[in-house]
Amino acid sequence: MAKATSCEVPEGSLLQGFGAPGDYRDCFALEVPGEVSLADYIERFYCSPAFLPERLALRLIAGRASRSDARALARGEAGSFAVWEVVERSSTEILLHSKGTGTASWLAVKPLEGNTRLLFGSWVGGLESSGWRFMERPHHWYSRWLLGGV
Repeated sequence: MAKATSCEVPEGSLLQGFGAPGDYRDCFALEVPGEVSLADYIERFYCSPAFLPERLALRLIAGRASRSDARALARGEAGSFAVWEVVERSSTEILLHSKGTGTASWLAVKPLEGNTRLLFGSWVGGLESSGWRFMERPHHWYSRWLLGGV
């Protein structure tokens, strides 16, 4: 499994502009060989062995978190995946919001010479009232695990 690292949320990204200025945001990066499109990345991420336990749990909760659901999201044929709704999408980024949990997930690709930088970030709103700070350290570990599993 490749090693994902923590990085700054990119200026002008969909993640940076989402929510209020003081909300929690994080970003993790992984450089992979070759050219990877956003659609390929979305499918690889949500269909990866690392994401499988979460996908199975989400399938029980939301009823729609199968590999085919992930592929439909990747191809732009679906506006949601499990508990997340697509907020905005471009050719290089997708932002998904889960209103029920007050969280959002963001995936982006940045082409580099001969490689692609895969980015994965999260947003949490209402941080101080949510008790989420308790989960921050496990969340960082899990985010790196998920990204490293693509």
